[in-house]
Amino acid sequence: MLLRHGGAIGLRMRNPDQSSSLFWFVIGIGISLRSLKYGFGSLHQPGPGFITSLAGAILTLLSLALFISSSSDREDRGGLRGLWAGLDIGKVLHVIILLVIYILVLRPVGFLISTFILLFLLFRIKGTYRLRTILFLSFLVTACSYVVFELWLKAQLPKGILERII
Repeated sequence: MLLRHGGAIGLRMRNPDQSSSLFWFVIGIGISLRSLKYGFGSLHQPGPGFITSLAGAILTLLSLALFISSSSDREDRGGLRGLWAGLDIGKVLHVIILLVIYILVLRPVGFLISTFILLFLLFRIKGTYRLRTILFLSFLVTACSYVVFELWLKAQLPKGILERII
C-alpha cells in the first residue's frame, strides 16, 4: 500500500516479514550476481562461484516465498513488539553464553567432547526430554557430525585432549 507523507511516497508493510523478505531478496540477488563473476562451472565441475550463486538463488526464492505468504496474511502482528512477545530472554542469553564458551573451548577440548557437552546443555534448556533421551541425542548428533565432517568430507576437526587417543 502506497502512502504519502509530506510529498514523499512510501511503501507501508503490513508486518515485519514483508520488509525483511524484501531486504533478503535484494541480498540474495546481489550474492547471486556477484558470485557469477567467479564462474559458475557445471554440476560435474563446479566453479568457484557455484555454491555462493546457488545459495544466493535459494535465498532469493525463499525471501520471495516469504513475501508472498506474508502479503496474503491478514493477521495484525503488532509490529516489532509482537516479535518479542512470549520470548524467554533467559533462555536466549543461556544459548548465546553456551555458544561463546563452545567457541572458546573447541580447540583445547576438541570437537567430540565440546560438541557433545554443548548439545547436552542445549537439549537441557528445552527441558522436556528425559536424561536418557538427551544423552542419546547428543551422542547421535555428535557422532553423525563427526562422520560427515571428519570421515566423509575429510575436514580436520580439532581433536583437543583426545589427540593422543584418536
